[in-house]
Amino acid sequence: MEEFAGRTAIVTGAGSGMGKAFALRWGAEGMNVVIGDIQQDALSATVAELEAAGVPVLGLRTDVSRLADIEALADAAEERFGKIHLVNNNAGVEGYLDGPIWEASAKDWDWTLSVNLMSVIYGIRTFVPRMIAHGEPGHVVNTCSMTSVIAATNMYGICKHAILAMTEVLAADLQRTGANIGATGLCPGIIATNLFHGSRNRPAALANESGMSTSGASLREHMHATLSKGMPPSEVADLLVTAVRENKQYLLTDHEWDTRIIARHVAILDGAVGPAATGILDAEGVR
Repeated sequence: MEEFAGRTAIVTGAGSGMGKAFALRWGAEGMNVVIGDIQQDALSATVAELEAAGVPVLGLRTDVSRLADIEALADAAEERFGKIHLVNNNAGVEGYLDGPIWEASAKDWDWTLSVNLMSVIYGIRTFVPRMIAHGEPGHVVNTCSMTSVIAATNMYGICKHAILAMTEVLAADLQRTGANIGATGLCPGIIATNLFHGSRNRPAALANESGMSTSGASLREHMHATLSKGMPPSEVADLLVTAVRENKQYLLTDHEWDTRIIARHVAILDGAVGPAATGILDAEGVR
């Protein structure tokens, strides 16, 4: 997908952070922009900013963990603007960070997976058939993370590994079927967002009776402070425009994670039986 003007983009999680930056950037490219977010005040603020910039925009409160909400977002987009061309499956939360993985409750799993993983599954299921049906160039961007290409350390990482795998399967299926649609797995590093304050929108029905652990709260605040010093979301949006135009399957925002990426893949290849894996690694200068 090389031309954006006059076409329609969907962005979830557009009330703040990268989602908001993506919405503004697609608007600057001349696109109609349809945005969803679970937090109504943040969503309304993004709509107002887009309107002030003269961007044709539609905002709809969307709980991405609900298939019905994503289908409603798609229906509203088509009713207002017609064909959908670009989808940013972007909404996400930090998820369970309150102890070892075996201590996570069923509610922790339900909350984290429903927002971070099922939302992408629902987005692909909902938008891709509609995009294939109209036949015009299109693109799907799934927000993964640098945690999807290093060794996973928590439930968030588990979800992001799955989303990257989902993107790879999607890209292969689109190519195999001849669909005029590309797919990008966006792997951001340290970006200045409110990711680690995602618990503010955790549904009461999925909250543990014991609440957030002291260690979990401390970790979230530490990570929020770390992210606040990271790359501005607008810079990620600039990189994404180029990646979509060039139909890049992967977009990593920087090289600061290279050592951990290489370490994971070296460890995987070291698990292979026989000398071949080590020989390949030595030949390519990884060691």
